[in-house]
Amino acid sequence: MNTLLKNSGINFIFLLLIGIIWNCKEKRELELTPQETSVTKQISPAIKELLQFANINFTDTTDISNLLVFKLIDKNGEVLISDLEKNTKTYKNLIKGKSTYELPIFEIIESDEAILVIQSRGSVGAIWAKIIIDNNRKKILKLQFEHMAESEGYGDAIIQSSFENQFVGIVLATDLRDFGLKQNGKVLIEGANMIDGISGATITSKAAVEMINNGLLKLRNM
Repeated sequence: MNTLLKNSGINFIFLLLIGIIWNCKEKRELELTPQETSVTKQISPAIKELLQFANINFTDTTDISNLLVFKLIDKNGEVLISDLEKNTKTYKNLIKGKSTYELPIFEIIESDEAILVIQSRGSVGAIWAKIIIDNNRKKILKLQFEHMAESEGYGDAIIQSSFENQFVGIVLATDLRDFGLKQNGKVLIEGANMIDGISGATITSKAAVEMINNGLLKLRNM
């Protein structure tokens, strides 16, 4: 009988200890929960670049959903509702030179402006552009070209302001190509607004103008 009582006592103490440990664990998890849920995911470098391009104020922990609405033009030209993850992935693919038929759109909340990112191929590698459009006035407010490997002193001149600024301030055409291209007095592409091409970089100049025209055409079909 004494042995039975002794064993029962040991079992009771053992169960009591388990209960105390379990309660302490639950209390600890409850204490940690508010701190863990308060952590905000930091903004990726790719999105930071776009925000800086559009002169949007932000911090590392800003909630992007309060700044941007995400849309995507798919390969069929349809405009779809998207999200931060999808648009970020598509944008990264564009600037890495990966071929994609999708174009990300970042609409700026509390404004009529949207950022469109488009891509094509120059004489050597991928070229792309970020464009800020005023959707209400159908006007280009800002444009910036980038490239992967265009020749120094030739194709890489697309990133110079003297070339980029020719596109800025233009109101989009309704029934014509928005931009044409002329080089050395010769018209290479017909369009509503003629762009002076880059000397010695005909292929890159044509690719840049056609890229802008095609991207704006898809945007206009929204």
